[in-house]
Amino acid sequence: MKLYLILTLIISLILSFFPLVTLTVSKGTLLSEKEVLQQETESNRKSEEDDSISVFVVSVNKKVDMKVFDYLVGAVAAEMPASYENEALKAQAVACCSYMMWLKNNADNAEYDISSDSSTHQGYLTDEEMRAKWGNKYESYKSKIEDAVSAVYGEYMTYKDEPVLALFHAISPGKTQNSEDVWESTLPYIKSKSAPGDSLSPDFDSEMTVSSTRIREIFSIAESIKDSELIDIFSLSDSSFVKNVPLGNSSVSAGDIAAKLGLRSPYFTAEYKEGNYIFKVKGYGHGLGMSQYSADYMARQSSTYREILLHFYEGVGFSRF
Repeated sequence: MKLYLILTLIISLILSFFPLVTLTVSKGTLLSEKEVLQQETESNRKSEEDDSISVFVVSVNKKVDMKVFDYLVGAVAAEMPASYENEALKAQAVACCSYMMWLKNNADNAEYDISSDSSTHQGYLTDEEMRAKWGNKYESYKSKIEDAVSAVYGEYMTYKDEPVLALFHAISPGKTQNSEDVWESTLPYIKSKSAPGDSLSPDFDSEMTVSSTRIREIFSIAESIKDSELIDIFSLSDSSFVKNVPLGNSSVSAGDIAAKLGLRSPYFTAEYKEGNYIFKVKGYGHGLGMSQYSADYMARQSSTYREILLHFYEGVGFSRF
């Protein structure tokens, strides 16, 4: 009994002079409980930072920090109809993630990672905008997109181990464009590809009439040039898109023509008639990368999301963050 009391006293004295320690060992050093908690906090914070993104949301005119998953749901909701097939939505989710990863590596703004302005980056819808867009289908459509994003979360396309600039558009005129037909630089994975099913879209064809007076105003064409001679013979790219348009005494890219006149794509013809030019347009969008309508068509023909992506983006691989 006396020996037991002595041992108890010794243990009490030791505990009064030395702090409790954990059994966690790092590089041979015993860490205190405070140090372990600090490491766990830093680890969790880093994980949250790695899984977050700063987005300039145009609709609220400010930068918003959010989870990558929530961003991708909003991006897919903005960029592809929620009525499309699941495999098409999954392909879109990977394309949006790839674009996001590419932009993080090639930042063009120091204040935020990406903008919701689809004319500069890619679109994004807030929850309120989804509700307004889908109405009574909000719950089912959002759940459908969340399931598609969850199925491929963290996956993105690479070319030579770098994220790709995964461009996409609504409807092609039957095939997509080569990057070099639009830009001086070349993206080796953006090549002209067949776009099965696009001609079946009810929005495949469109038409717009623009007065010669309006064309003169927009492009500052001299009055000495006749109305019927404002637009001359077109120059076609290898993928049969319009490349350059002789306009007055200069040559303007088809992309600029389409953007400034509000045409749906740079695949068009123009006919002069009684002071107006009638533009007949095929497709919807710039024609680069994945055709979304064809992605849905391929999904309905049992193609997987990876088969869809590999069809439109040449030579790409897949990675995960």
